[in-house]
Amino acid sequence: MAGPLYALGAFGASLLVQTLTLWMFPFHTGPGRAPPEQVGLALALGRLVNSASDVVVARWSDAVMTPWGRRRPFLVLGSPLLAASFVAVWLRPGDTAALAVALCAFFALFAAVVNPYLALLADLHLPPAQRVAAAGWQAAGNLVGTAAAFVGSGPLAGRYGYAGMAAAFGAVAVVCLWTAAAAVRAEPAAPQRPSLGRALRALAHNPALVAYLTGLTFAWVGLSMVSLILVFLVTVLMGLPSEVTPLVLTTALVSTAVFLPLVARWGQRTGAQPALEACLWVAALLLPAVSAVGWLPVDPQHHGYALVLISGLPLAALYALPNAVLAQLAAGGGLAALHFGVQGLALNLANAVAAACVGALLRLGHTPGEDIGLRLVPLAACGFVAAGLWAFRRMRYSWPTSPGSAVGSRR
Repeated sequence: MAGPLYALGAFGASLLVQTLTLWMFPFHTGPGRAPPEQVGLALALGRLVNSASDVVVARWSDAVMTPWGRRRPFLVLGSPLLAASFVAVWLRPGDTAALAVALCAFFALFAAVVNPYLALLADLHLPPAQRVAAAGWQAAGNLVGTAAAFVGSGPLAGRYGYAGMAAAFGAVAVVCLWTAAAAVRAEPAAPQRPSLGRALRALAHNPALVAYLTGLTFAWVGLSMVSLILVFLVTVLMGLPSEVTPLVLTTALVSTAVFLPLVARWGQRTGAQPALEACLWVAALLLPAVSAVGWLPVDPQHHGYALVLISGLPLAALYALPNAVLAQLAAGGGLAALHFGVQGLALNLANAVAAACVGALLRLGHTPGEDIGLRLVPLAACGFVAAGLWAFRRMRYSWPTSPGSAVGSRR
């Protein structure tokens, strides 16, 4: 598997989902459009569909065998449908029923394409350090896709409309995902196929997996809440015009890119899970400071940019480390896609909770002078991240302890 070509799949998937996350509330809410709580519920419904689809697709992908392999057919056939559903999200602003249908279709197809793509990381027999390196390429693809979404989506939408922007991004995503599928020279044959119930029970009795998913899910709720309000943080709390939003977001991505190789090396030396946990502590300390932008005797723009620069550390950890942890836990067991499917189920439930919480809190105010709801979002997010850290600490760990393990040891 060629690392850079494999990373193109992460680029394509990230380009779509980060664009959706960035502009969902700004595009569909506002005067004459839908109230934020309805948009939040529509997004939550889509994430719930994603959660259910992850497990179904994972089981299907683990069990099927075709001349193209187990994973590639999902990427080849699903990518054009995913792109079409992405365009549908932007066709009828303010129509929450149509939005809910489009989001359900998008996230079901997202699961059908991305879950098999991620499972390839665990399918191939790689030593732990090489698996972390492959996850690093994947993280780089995610990061560049996020950068393209942050920097390119606004100008493209301004010139061609949101539907035109979505069509362009969808075409790019299809090409990237097809390229990633072609980069996989061979896949291992499907091993013994236990029933879905038996396979899920086996995963549920894996204490390392349960500990990892519990802590990550709580933390993901909080961090997803912040990602949904990025545009408002720039325009309302920092007081900058919307045209400056790409610059602020690009600053965050540059900071993340600087930290990414350092975090990857940290994960290789100490284990990916302990490094991830340490970076989440940084996020928990940053979030209350985000809520206070504009309230402290500091220029809000300087305050905001300082937080953006520091945020690169936890962001880099989220890009580079979780899939390395999970791939190591799943390696050699024959249920790689199901591991990623269960993680997808947990994280999409987290995204659904985040969307519903943000929609409810923004109802309390998210405009200049009436921003209490917006300020409550980072505080609530901090609570969720703290709960995730508590779960990491309190639960019993059984991480692999072999030298060079990508997961590391923590008890």
